[in-house]
Amino acid sequence: MKILLVSLTLIEFGASPDPLTVLGQAWDQWDARHYLYLATHGYGATGEARNLIAFFPLYPALIGALAAIGLPARAAALLISNIAGVVAAILLYEIARHDGHERAAFRAAAFFTVFPTAYFLLVGYTEALFCALAFGCVLAARRRRWLSAGLLGGLAAAARLTGLALLPFLLIELYAGRRVLPSLWRAIASPLLVVLGFFAYLVTNLIVLSDPFAFVTVQRQHWSHSLAAPWVGFTDAVRSLTWRVPWERLTVGGGEIAGGIAAYATATLSWLRLRPSDAAYATAVTAMVTFLPFWLSIPRYLLSMYPLFLLAGRIRSGWVYLPMLGLSFAALIIFGLAFSRGYWAF
Repeated sequence: MKILLVSLTLIEFGASPDPLTVLGQAWDQWDARHYLYLATHGYGATGEARNLIAFFPLYPALIGALAAIGLPARAAALLISNIAGVVAAILLYEIARHDGHERAAFRAAAFFTVFPTAYFLLVGYTEALFCALAFGCVLAARRRRWLSAGLLGGLAAAARLTGLALLPFLLIELYAGRRVLPSLWRAIASPLLVVLGFFAYLVTNLIVLSDPFAFVTVQRQHWSHSLAAPWVGFTDAVRSLTWRVPWERLTVGGGEIAGGIAAYATATLSWLRLRPSDAAYATAVTAMVTFLPFWLSIPRYLLSMYPLFLLAGRIRSGWVYLPMLGLSFAALIIFGLAFSRGYWAF
């Protein structure tokens, strides 16, 4: 998948003596530019830079760390994402294999790598890093390595708000394994580390804007994000089908509707087919991405909803799974190339 998408992107943008620069420029779209700015300039308290407090600090900090030792920031961003994307796929495979059969685990990981928005595992977004950390937290908890789970969960919470969905996951896993807990302090430390990861973001807000919850105001005023009933965002997505240009009817309208439905279907089926901890995580992520006045980027957020891929891996019928895989791969190529051309693609 990576080789094909990279090849098509290079063909699309022409030959160059420096292919990495070509790929970086093609994939340097939308939020990727914000992360590069934060990595090279840091957070700002005034002007447009003030609005970037909405972006969590871990990913730009890692980019900045690699840039400090001589690697160009754009190359550092791509390196982190591509390595983390591979790690995330391996971890997802191990999670699925822990509860099921080898073949189901392979199907789950395969669907993850060709998911329609899996190109975000290649570009300068937080998706790959967050998935690697969140999936690592889940796998560590499965293996009863509570401190590792807490540490990875804390890093995930410092990378994305949805990292907080790992808190109910860990609490339920701890309760399920209460009879074999090595010690009480490890049980307490695991979810506490997740809270501390988010606390690091609050401290960043406090240092930059003198208010630990400044991001709430910025999200509302600049990014139009605030708490709202899910049907508000759903209605807005349906309404957008009537007035947007054709491409945005597909992505901003239809894509968000499909993504929202997929999120709620995953949360519901998780309670029926998966562990309670998996269902709690899926439900928490679904609430975080749909209780908004408008649904935006939900198909991208689905990458981190590992229960979706666990459920897909359990599809035994090749007549269902293989066409689903093929359609997903085709959508991945289309959306990936559209993203590289600057079109909104989640």
